[in-house]
Amino acid sequence: MIIDAAQIDATSALLGGIYRIAERAGRARASEWALTSERVPATVMADAGVINRVVPDDALLAEATAFALKAAKGPTRAYAAHKALLRAWAVGGVSTADEAMFDIAMPLFETDDVKTGLASAVNAFKAGLPRPAVDFQGR
Repeated sequence: MIIDAAQIDATSALLGGIYRIAERAGRARASEWALTSERVPATVMADAGVINRVVPDDALLAEATAFALKAAKGPTRAYAAHKALLRAWAVGGVSTADEAMFDIAMPLFETDDVKTGLASAVNAFKAGLPRPAVDFQGR
């Protein structure tokens, strides 16, 4: 999440924010922030693990746009697998994610994107070069 400011208020309890904050920052912080309705600076939220990036207001649109464009060019089927695995983990922990991992991740190895991506990564490694950018096709 890219954010320039953050605030928790009473509406976060109605929309699930309170327990999502608690999942990331801990119950004590989430409780304090919700009970006091204090404005919580984005840097504090980042330090607590609630958000992962803070940018100046004047850079927010450019940063968010660049991030979205980069994500759109990435391995979208792998993103879907990551999202499913994170959901399994959030619901049932590591053991649940482990149980789901092969069913979710193994089909990716049949895609052209993984075949191309792995081959280019191996070739770069053998040559002592960084992994090249891959033009993912979503198949």
